[in-house]
Amino acid sequence: MPSSRPLVSTGKNKLMVEDLKAPSSGHCTCCEHMLAVVSVAGRPLCLTCAPAFALDEPGIDDVATLIWLPHLDQGALGRCVTALHVAARATDHTVHDQSLTGQALSAKRAFEALLSCRLGAVEKIGTDRPSLYRSALKSLSRNPLPEAHETGLRILMKGTWFPDNPRRYLDAAQEWAVAR
Repeated sequence: MPSSRPLVSTGKNKLMVEDLKAPSSGHCTCCEHMLAVVSVAGRPLCLTCAPAFALDEPGIDDVATLIWLPHLDQGALGRCVTALHVAARATDHTVHDQSLTGQALSAKRAFEALLSCRLGAVEKIGTDRPSLYRSALKSLSRNPLPEAHETGLRILMKGTWFPDNPRRYLDAAQEWAVAR
């Protein structure tokens, strides 16, 4: 599996989301499940996994949160989170809505369980904010740091998109729900 460690933020390696130029027929290099529609530092990714690699993107703290989940890798978390958002959207809801029933309520409860893992990230590194994590990484040498998959830190997609198109993720999850 390719390294999931953020790169130094310079030039083309800046950790920003870019739409893929042509429709991709390839799968996300993180979850290996969804089709890749964006790239970060040249790495093709789906909308769920992109925030885990786009730590320089403005608004990252509104789109994702750090959690402590050592028993799942980032790709498995991405597959799980996609399924939860799609389950909620299949009933025209989100995992953040109130007064849910059925599969949307189950998705919400599972998502809230993942969200509660923020406390572990805060306990381990002092924050659940991806932007602060990225800022700290930029100032440290790569050599003494373990890979993210070795630490248990993961990036949880909250279910929204960046400020340029905040409904992009919800709209995509709706399309995935209809297609399933």
